[in-house]
Amino acid sequence: MSRGGDLERFAESVDDMFRRMGISEPLLMSSILSEWDELAGAPWSGRSKPLYIQGKALVVEASSASMVAFLRYDASSLVKTLEERFGTRIVETVDVRPPQAR
Repeated sequence: MSRGGDLERFAESVDDMFRRMGISEPLLMSSILSEWDELAGAPWSGRSKPLYIQGKALVVEASSASMVAFLRYDASSLVKTLEERFGTRIVETVDVRPPQAR
């Protein structure tokens, strides 16, 4: 068996594992995470963090409960930015959530 076949099966099993955990598009999510501050820009940078993609929705945690409505107001702008960077219909909505108690 070739190494290429082994790597393809490994990549498929990793993708499968992420999907079972409820995390779709792990490579896309990795790119969003690494580029977040530059990609998202104002008002998102420093006030939110992307958590995961569920279906076609990017789930984002606001830095405070008071920021949730403010960020939701700008969600369509963020979707447009994501479309420009990653293509259309990859992320169609942004679900802004308050920070979780830690």
